[in-house]
This record gives sequence, C-alpha cells and structure tokens, in this order.
Amino acid sequence: MSDKIRVLIQMAHSTEMNMAMTTRGASNVPALEAVDGFNMDAGFSPVQVPRKDRRSQTEVRATGRLFSFDTRAEKSTYLVRGEVENEEALDRLITAVDQDRNSIGVYSDPRISAIAVCPDNPIGTYTDVEQRLNVTDLQNRGMDGTDVVVAIVDTGINMAHLREKGKNPTFDGQRSWSPVQGSVLGDMEVDHGTMCAFDVCISAPNCTLLDYALLQSQTQGETTMDGFLSDAVKGFSELLNLMLGDSPPRALVINNSWGMFHPSWDFPVGHSGNYSDNPDHPFNIIVESLEDAGADILFAAGNCGSECADGRCEGETDQGIYGANSHPSVLSVAGVSVNDVRLGYSTQGPGRLDTNKPDICAYTHFVGSGVYEADGGTSAACPVAAGVVAAIRSRYSQAELSPSQLRNLLRRSANDLGTQGFDFDHGFGIIDQAALLSALERRDTQPLVIGQTASGTLAESGASITYKLMLGEAMTMALDGPQGVDFDIYVRKGEQPTTEEYDYRGYASEANEKIRIEGASPGDYYVMVRSYRGNGSFTLKATLD
Repeated sequence: MSDKIRVLIQMAHSTEMNMAMTTRGASNVPALEAVDGFNMDAGFSPVQVPRKDRRSQTEVRATGRLFSFDTRAEKSTYLVRGEVENEEALDRLITAVDQDRNSIGVYSDPRISAIAVCPDNPIGTYTDVEQRLNVTDLQNRGMDGTDVVVAIVDTGINMAHLREKGKNPTFDGQRSWSPVQGSVLGDMEVDHGTMCAFDVCISAPNCTLLDYALLQSQTQGETTMDGFLSDAVKGFSELLNLMLGDSPPRALVINNSWGMFHPSWDFPVGHSGNYSDNPDHPFNIIVESLEDAGADILFAAGNCGSECADGRCEGETDQGIYGANSHPSVLSVAGVSVNDVRLGYSTQGPGRLDTNKPDICAYTHFVGSGVYEADGGTSAACPVAAGVVAAIRSRYSQAELSPSQLRNLLRRSANDLGTQGFDFDHGFGIIDQAALLSALERRDTQPLVIGQTASGTLAESGASITYKLMLGEAMTMALDGPQGVDFDIYVRKGEQPTTEEYDYRGYASEANEKIRIEGASPGDYYVMVRSYRGNGSFTLKATLD
C-alpha cells in the first residue's frame, strides 16, 4: 500500500449527518478531524447505507432474499470519506473511531479500474454475437429492451458515436450521474463506457441508457480509467434512491465492467475494513440492498485469468474475483469467444464473497463498437449479458420474475462448457437464449382445458398470457373482454406464438374474438391472449365443434 491511504468511515445517524446528506453538504466530525495525519474530504457529502437485518420469514417468491433493508434515515448509517498520511495515522484514526460513540468503523476505499484485455486479434464480429444469441427471435417476441433502464457504470457514454455505429437507444440525461461536476453526460470521450453501451444494445437496442460515469473521478489513479470505491458507493446510492423513489423505472439493469485487480489495493483480509472478502463492507451492503429493491446487477468477472492475466493483476490469479464482483446478489460474467472457447484472460473462480463464481459466460473479443480493435475482456462479456437481461426485462418485470429468480434461470438454462456442471472456468456455461426462453415459457404457460372457461387480466398494452392445450380435432376459441380495448388471440402448434410467428390469429379491433381451427393435426397448441390496446379482464374458452 502507498503511504497515503484513502478510507471510508461509517457514522451513526445524527440530525447533522442526515442534513449534510440531504443538502449534499460537507460532513463535520470534530472528534475525527482532530486526529493527527487524517484529512476529511470536504467535497464528499455523506452517503446513506441502509440497515441490514435478517428476515424472520421468507416468502416463497422471495427465494434467496435472506435479509431486509431499512432505508429510513434514523435507522441508516452514513459514510464519509477521508485520507490518512500513513499507517501510523490510520492506527490513530481507528482508535478515535473506537472511542467516538457516533463512529462505527473504518473501511477500505480501494482503487478500482476498468477491465481491459490482452492484445489478441478479434474473433468474429458483433453480428456473430447477434446470431449466437438469436436476437431476431428475441425481438419477434417483443424483447428488445423497451421500457428498460440500463445504467452503464463506467467511464462515460458518447451517444453520437453509438448512433454513428447504428445503435439508437433512448438516453436519459436527467437521471444520469457523475462524481465530477460539469461532466457532459452522454457526450463523454469515446472510451470504455461507450464500448459497454454498444454491447448492451446488441440484444436490447430499444433500452434507455443512463450514463453513470463512475470512473471519471478526479483521483490520482494509475490510469485515466481509475476511480475509487467511495465514488461507487455514492453512485449506487443514487441508483437505490431511483428504485425507491416516487417514479421508479419499470426495470433497472446495472452493468459494471470494472473491479479490483490486486489485494494490495485493499486492506488485508481479516482487517475489519477489508472490502474484497467482507460482505459487511458498506458498498457490498448497498449492492445487496439495490438488488433487493429489484435491480438486476451484473459485474465482469475480471481479467486475471491464469493463462493471460492483465499486468495490474501482478501475477495474482488465484481467487481473483474480488468484492462485489463475486457477490451472491449479482451475476458475475466470464468471457468466451463466439466459438464457445474460454479466453485466457477471463478470471477463474472461486470468488471471494461467493465461492461459486463466475456464474455464466458471455461472448467477447469481437469486432463491435469501434472504440477498440476488439470489444474484449470480461468488460465486453458483461454488457453482452446485460443486454440479454434487459431484453428479457422488456417482457418480464421484477414483480413477475425477481432478480434472483432470473439469475437462477440464466444459470440453469446455460449451455454447459468445460467439465460437467459448474466449474471455475465457465461457471454454469454460456448464455443459451433458446433454452432460457423455453424455461421462461414453461414457467408461465397456463393449462387450458377444452370446455372450461379460463380467466385472466392484462395490466397494460403489450401484456400477454399464454395457455397450452392438447388438440386432436376441429375447435373454436372464443375470447370475451371489456369494451373500448383491443385484445388479440394468437395460436401456434408446438411452440409459443409471437406477434410475428403464429398459425392462427384473430383480427377483430376489439376484445371479443373467435378463431375456428379446422383440420388441425393432433398435438400441443399454445394460445396467447395479448393486449394490443388497453387493459382489463377477459375470459377464454375452447370448445370442440
């Protein structure tokens, strides 16, 4: 560790601390400011950390959610930031914190950095990625990122460059964020963050991007893409406020193609302020609380693979998935080529917080954004996976499918690579779009019994419910819905219908439709009731002629 050490200090709630956070003002902690060799960062306003409590009871739909998070001001703690001159000053600060009844603990504020790649030639192009992920099928099913917000937590996005490359997502500058005042978000330098945004748009071209220019912090890092975890704490706190606010997004996906590269960037393992192995580090708590609020969070596994490690790894390739990148509440993404071959720089597990990391692989090292010769490293694999998640979220809200449930489906449906089952090179395997959609269909297809009436409710335009029945002869399908709306029936044999792929459909411009199916061969038929316009309840009945 260098002589000067950046630290985060966790403080108990006080009226003054809460006021400083609310007004984004400087914190005032006289007991700590008197410590010789410690300097409080007056430009860092306090960040609220929710209180974490173990749940006394877990609902069936909340599988894996063992903790609850209380964001009330009086129940929360607050983080302030500072710097100590050397190890002796750190010892004095820790002593002062222990003696101050309003102070709770001192934590590491390690340097973090965007995850780069080994300089190999590209393998394939982004169109190969589109084909491998069967993006056309996703879009035919209405899964293209519409109404889904994707936060690119990185160096910044250049929207003009994306448009030049044929990507036209919506951009929300009002809800974007940077640790540097005056940043022109959405018009940042063409760099690592723009690459990530492009790769999200491969599967989710109609998503809404937020520019969270975390790695633009004005800190003395080793490269221009360096930042500090304290900036990530503040950025994630803003995202948590977004999810808990009066107008939360329908779905929020968060891409993080950055991480810690070496243990020397952190306090030692076992130190109370350690980040890499400590689930109670404030940033790890905020990550968990954000997932609990409904966000899908993805982190790159890293580029400290044993065969081709980044120089910043300094030869450390054992258990190189540190901190939040290995958190059980996130999807940790490793990298493979479009030929399904693991790339040697992709960090192998086990993870520090959760042993079974990485979770899955996604495609990387292809010609894509034009920012670099190749969109590479797990930096590109992570947003490729985030784009798939955003595409799924355009049809399945977190209320229907929680983040933990979606992660489990992604793992279970992955195409196994390497040794059978989970392994530390590939996790559970490469994202398999067809198997994932099949798993989703099995999950939410309802039985339809001939002669009986089924009922349902469509909450909004674009919503749908799918039924399955066995058919062996001519049949009539009757839909009865409310006035003033337009519901449609789609029928397909053997597979779920989409608005583009079906065998039969109704064409009435209202909610009451009938379809007669004649000369049908025996088999399983899927019936989708979809709202073209409006909402309301309906009944559906299949009768034999």
